[in-house]
Amino acid sequence: CLCRANERLRFEMGLREPTQGHVTMDTTTGALKVHWVSGDPNPGFVEYKAAGDADWSMRHATVATYDFHDMCGGEVDNYYDPGYFYSATLPGDLKGEVTVRFGSISYRSEAFTIATPVPPGSDEVHSVALFGDMGVQSFFRGPDKVEVPNGRWDTYWVQDHMRANPRLRMAVHFGDVSYAMGRSRVWDLFGTAVEDVAMRMPYMVSVGNHEFDYVGGGWHPSWGNFGMDSGGECGVPTKHRYQFPYWWYTFSFGLVRYVMLSSEHDWTKGSEQWQWLDEQLAEVDRSVTPWVIVTAHRPMLVSGYDPSERAVEDHMYPALGPLLKKHRVNLFVAGHWHYYERTHPVDGTVHVLAGSAGAYDLHDVFEDLPRVAARWPDVRGYLELKVTKDELEGTFWGINNTMTDRRMAVFDHFTVAPWAEGPVEIHTEVL
Repeated sequence: CLCRANERLRFEMGLREPTQGHVTMDTTTGALKVHWVSGDPNPGFVEYKAAGDADWSMRHATVATYDFHDMCGGEVDNYYDPGYFYSATLPGDLKGEVTVRFGSISYRSEAFTIATPVPPGSDEVHSVALFGDMGVQSFFRGPDKVEVPNGRWDTYWVQDHMRANPRLRMAVHFGDVSYAMGRSRVWDLFGTAVEDVAMRMPYMVSVGNHEFDYVGGGWHPSWGNFGMDSGGECGVPTKHRYQFPYWWYTFSFGLVRYVMLSSEHDWTKGSEQWQWLDEQLAEVDRSVTPWVIVTAHRPMLVSGYDPSERAVEDHMYPALGPLLKKHRVNLFVAGHWHYYERTHPVDGTVHVLAGSAGAYDLHDVFEDLPRVAARWPDVRGYLELKVTKDELEGTFWGINNTMTDRRMAVFDHFTVAPWAEGPVEIHTEVL
């Protein structure tokens, strides 16, 4: 189908319908935060009840919005009023499952059941989905069109598998979220499509080049390729929807300390983000969270070759790799390249590239590197990471164009053991 990217979506209840529900987690308290989008100017609220409760309780929502002038360029024809962005925080002491519905006096959403976060230090066995580069079930062609060719994107099948996976307790999406690139309508499409996943578990997001990069500002090192990939959004729509505390942040979930970096802001040695990462990793209490996982949109180590991308990677690993070794980071996961790859431990850290949750372009230039343990260039999917006190168990669920039944299959399986004791030399150049 062909649709104009600036055409409004139509909702059954009109523009005041509460839509695009999703849940995040307060990075300090661990409390659930419920977010939604609506054209309703009335005060918003969330009603909730824990399992066994007969009556609904209520929390009032904050509300915010933005307009075209808050962004950083782009085409005005692709923009329309995004509506109001509501957010309400639930009590931090809720356990088990909680049922919620959201809206206003005008309209309420259907009821959703959410699994509450696994408390820091809990050894409850659970799985987390990690991925980047999803988008909607579509592909851009032309200045104002959204085309949906068969087999080009498999976003739907990836989301459907996550939706049905009973082991998942959280989703971590590290950049290239909707690929709206200034097209307001695409954010609405994405928020609607992912709602059944994002209202089941916390959905934690960081920015990629297609959310943040812009020419009028941002970070533009001489060796970088940080251009106009956001279509002038400069992170404004993303931050209004997901309301993360800063462009980079950290939180605990079960036995893991997660660090969400921004590869689109300065991470070179001595920068604000570099110093923050060094400090945050030093403060991790391994008696509470023995595992540490760092994510970013762009990877440090890949075997795919492109000169402009390699220039960034050749600076990123020397800057950040020593910090991963110094603080014994177990796993680094990134996207940006639209395929799957896993390394053997590099200075103790396993690097996984999982940038194929929907976006797809077949790359065929790869270097033969001994560090590469697995590579699937033509598969779309996500990494399921099972967390236990003894190991991290990774499973890459994927789909490709040869799978006519469109059922996700296992393409990679691996385990990450606790950090091996003993001195290991830190390499300051790409291996």
